Order: sequence, then structure tokens, then C-alpha cells
Amino acid sequence: MNKDDIRLNKAKRDAIKKAWRDTTLKTPTQKDELLNDAVSKFRELEQSVWDNVINPVVISNFPQDDMKILKKYSRGGYGGSFAQYDNCFYFKPSFEDRQETQFCWNYNRDDMTALYYNDLMSVGVNPNLYYEYENKENNPHYYKQDQDLKDAVDNLKVAKYTGNKSYNNYHDQDINESDIGNLGGHYLLVPQGSCHSRVMMINNQDDWQQLRSFNRSKTNMQNAQKDIFKEKIQLINDMNAVVDQAKFLNEVKKYWVDLDQCVNFDADEIGTAVSIISDDTKQRLLDSAKLRQAQRDIVAVVKTPKQKVDA
Repeated sequence: MNKDDIRLNKAKRDAIKKAWRDTTLKTPTQKDELLNDAVSKFRELEQSVWDNVINPVVISNFPQDDMKILKKYSRGGYGGSFAQYDNCFYFKPSFEDRQETQFCWNYNRDDMTALYYNDLMSVGVNPNLYYEYENKENNPHYYKQDQDLKDAVDNLKVAKYTGNKSYNNYHDQDINESDIGNLGGHYLLVPQGSCHSRVMMINNQDDWQQLRSFNRSKTNMQNAQKDIFKEKIQLINDMNAVVDQAKFLNEVKKYWVDLDQCVNFDADEIGTAVSIISDDTKQRLLDSAKLRQAQRDIVAVVKTPKQKVDA
């Protein structure tokens, strides 16, 4: 029997769907480049805003020599500490009626999956898991992926990661002194207490705009990751619709034209037109295949040794 004439059953459909999902998630698109750009912008502002705003403003409020004395005479136990290391701060502009705002140089869960998206993908976990299940009921499959993702994030050994899903508006994560050397210089000594208990005034409009740009860069980075998920889940759903309606493998290959290059399968294991699939769906699937072929062509050119030219 011709491989393309293989009749599909549930097991074969599930196998094809899984292979398509893996292929789609691993295929970089323009959205991936936009995330890379957003991460680069965040990294740039993370350092420049710390140097230009955080460091001078916090030190002017809490001179570090004074804080070191308080730290020196701190003792263990409840109420015994007078100063602590921190990288979470609240600021309020003095020149406009605006509520104080939190600015954090530590990372929550969504920061981590965006910042280390490629690293997490490379170890086979799903950095988009929480977006995928945002409006879905959790199930055993989710909990398994959730644990795998948490383990992978922990294995990155990023000292700035707080382990929290989001930022707590009133109580920040205590910084262990053993982590100080891994924080990229983004820490300062401040009086003991929650970051909200130390609201500081910003008197310069440019400083305030820099702080707001820093927070926006975090949001932009997270939104860029969401856009990757939205694009790829659409492609996954498109192909699932094709596979569900197909009776034979050749009906799937009309829209997954590089199937043989993406999946190694045996005729014994895998395995009319799909007229109700929309034109938009067909085009998205075909464009996805063209993108992968273009990437293969680039790799082939890079790997092909230059031929000698006879004089």
C-alpha cells in the first residue's frame, strides 16, 4: 500500500497531531524575533534605569554607609533586623497626583518564561503552558507539564527569580546574602520591612518616565510571548481540524506538505478532500511549511562547503 493511502484511526490521528504540535512550537517565526527584540530592550532598560534612577534615588534616601551600620548591628529573630538587601521599590511622583507604583528588579514566573523562552524550549518544556490553560480547566496532563516547567525554571539557577506567580504588592521576596553576587549588581541595602513601607518620591519627570518605560518593557516582553502562543495555537488548531476530518494520510499532506521531512513514521504505525476547511486555514498551514523549508535552505547553504574555482 502506498504510504499516502494509509487510513487514519484515532491512534494515528493523535500521533500526527502531537508531531504537528511539536513541529509548530519549534518553528521560529517573526513573532519569535519580536520576543527576542523585547527581551533585548528589557535587558537594556533593566541596567540603564537602575544606573540612572534606582541607584541614585535610593542611595539619596538611604545612604549605604548608614545602612551598613544598621545591618552590622542586626540580629536574628523577629524584630531583630534593621536593614536588608532589596531590589523591589515603590516610587511616587511629586509633580502629579498619581498613586505610588512598584518597580521590581526581580523576576516573577511570567518574566522567567519570556526571558528564558528559548532556553526552556530547548529542554523540551512548554513555556506557554500558563497561557494555554488560562481559560481551560487544569487536568493531570497540565499538572505534569507544570511540574516539568517549574523544574526547568529552577534549574536555570536565576537568583532574581522569586518563585512567585506574580508580584506581591506589599511584601517582597527577601534576598539571601548568598545570592548577592548573582544579582548583577541590582540590590541595595534599605531599612527592614516590606517594599511598600519605603515609598520614595521622584522629583524629576525624566526619571519617572524612565521608570515607567522599564515597567512597560516587562509588559511588552510578556505580551510578545503571548503573541507567539496565539499564533502557534492557531496553527495547531487548524491542523487538528484537518486531521480530524481526514480519512487518509494524503489528505493531511495537502496542508502539511513537508510532513515526511518533519516526521519519521512507518507505514504500519501512521496511519476526499477536506472541503470544509477554510481558505484562511489552508493558507496558514501552507505558509508554515514554506517557512520551515526556507530555514532548511538557509542551513543547507551554511553547511555546504565552498567549491574551489579553477583559475
